Amino acid sequence: MTYLLHILLFLMARYLHIVCATVLVGGTLFYEMVVPPAIDDLKLEQQLLIFARARLFFKWLVWLACLLLLLSGVICTYGHWGDYNRMEGVSTSPFARPGWWWAAHASCGTLAVFIAISLTIGKAPPSQPIRWMRLNLMILLLVMFLAAVTRQTRLETSSPTVYGPTESSEIIPP
Repeated sequence: MTYLLHILLFLMARYLHIVCATVLVGGTLFYEMVVPPAIDDLKLEQQLLIFARARLFFKWLVWLACLLLLLSGVICTYGHWGDYNRMEGVSTSPFARPGWWWAAHASCGTLAVFIAISLTIGKAPPSQPIRWMRLNLMILLLVMFLAAVTRQTRLETSSPTVYGPTESSEIIPP
């Protein structure tokens, strides 16, 4: 694969990953915090109808976002696998190893995807869907934090590559 195609593939995967995560977090916030107050004045039957229609649309959005998140996550992981597994020049502290943070990010992200998909399976919503959505929102926010820490530790421990200097090598003098 040529250099340009290689870079474009990983840039598009990263962009897609961020957009899909934003869709899941934003959709959850909208479904949980905007729709209920907006339909509060309606009759119960109308409220249930609106929730059912919103859930049907949200179902396909969740499934597509989750599929693209997993696919783009695999591509991004492949691109940085060497940084996640490199041991030379890395502190012995697990907190300074990007691979540990990546594992936490990937496992919590997989849990969030599982919860999001399980909330959309079936014709009727599961019991206590708002509690599950709030839990999933907290997990998604944790996943975003873990992604930021993973990237930061990767940049701090990476060395210049064939693609040029990394951000950390530009900031920290040798």
